[in-house]
Amino acid sequence: MEIAKEIKRVCEENGIRFFLNDGTFLGAVRHGGFIPWDDDMDLGMLREDYEKFCRIAPSKLKPEYCLQTWYTEPNYGLPFGKVMKRNTVYLESKKTRRLRENGFYVDIFPFDDVPEEPERRAELAGKLLELYRVKLMKSGYRPWMENDKMLWKKRIGYLYYQMKALFAGQQELASAYDALARSVGKGKTVCEQCAMAVPMYFDRAWCEELAEYSFEGVSFPGPKEYDQFLTAMYGDYMQLPPEEERENRHQIVQIDFGEAGQEGTKP
Repeated sequence: MEIAKEIKRVCEENGIRFFLNDGTFLGAVRHGGFIPWDDDMDLGMLREDYEKFCRIAPSKLKPEYCLQTWYTEPNYGLPFGKVMKRNTVYLESKKTRRLRENGFYVDIFPFDDVPEEPERRAELAGKLLELYRVKLMKSGYRPWMENDKMLWKKRIGYLYYQMKALFAGQQELASAYDALARSVGKGKTVCEQCAMAVPMYFDRAWCEELAEYSFEGVSFPGPKEYDQFLTAMYGDYMQLPPEEERENRHQIVQIDFGEAGQEGTKP
């Protein structure tokens, strides 16, 4: 919440639109705040706002926070940014290489325009997914690990991307991905840029027409058409998942809140 309020301050002071996204938006609508078993916080921005935020955040964020993208950290492998609290630790098991900062964060996802034609849309998604997987391998991620167990089918599948990563540069991969993601002109449909195998698509208007929602007692913007947005993302979003699916999805293995003298602890 502390990080999210800092992002909110920077955006409001600099005319940047943003909105609650993913499980955070679901939490606001269904729980009035965090989903009790969630383990992160997500915001969204249309691409033009995201790029403006990335330009100004390094100079506008308070010193205890930093912006993390694959341009600020070569071994960062994700096509979206994070605002992170410095001198804390929130470490995920799938990362084999520590970054300069590995702390508590809020994810910020850019939303990009996509073609209206299903064939062109599928072609674009496939190219982005391949670039993303090569970047993951170049950056030392282990997507085949699930709760300390190796998924062998997934591990073998990623050998292809590991080979491609041997002949690719970090910044070249990042730039190629973003150029492709931005290659479609403004239209009616956008995609959350999180490199999913099956992308989610939304009406651009849902990300432009915002309303205020209470999240843990703090007002944040979110899509005005919340029912359509959340239905597109989750289906019957008011239905709680089975208890066995309420889990530490990001596989957090080490936590340190940054207090003086405190050792990193495991949850």
